[in-house]
Amino acid sequence: MAIVAILLATAIPTFKNYGWNLRMKTAIDSLQMDLNLARSRAISHNTQTVICPATDKTNCSGYSEWQNGWMVFTDLNGDHNRQKGEPLLKYTDAVAFLTISSSRSRSYLRFFPNGTAPGSNITILFCDRRGAEKAGNIVVSNSGRIRLGTKPIKASKNCP
Repeated sequence: MAIVAILLATAIPTFKNYGWNLRMKTAIDSLQMDLNLARSRAISHNTQTVICPATDKTNCSGYSEWQNGWMVFTDLNGDHNRQKGEPLLKYTDAVAFLTISSSRSRSYLRFFPNGTAPGSNITILFCDRRGAEKAGNIVVSNSGRIRLGTKPIKASKNCP
């Protein structure tokens, strides 16, 4: 019995950490895949495409917090908001137990038909209750390159 208790005492924290890591990786992969969808759609259909934080399938939230969900749509009129008649390409529901926020209060990201993402580079930070040490991020450059961030993340108000 004592051996089982010792094994459980050492295994439970490992399983919890595994669960947190899996949750983080799933969220990062999901958003990265949707960013790639937005960029490839802009290029292949020669039209501006937007990805933005959203709590429903109709409107961008206007905030830089992505954990409540996001959507990808074709922006036919270039106003960065989804109108009736503009195709919704993908909607992703809220992500539990994570905070996801973009840099510099970027409330949307658009891709032009040549694949570029105008504006400043954007970093999207993924953080859970374990703090900055275990956080992840996605970086999108002005050229439209989407990559996982590699630099250590500093503690901030979004990721203590």
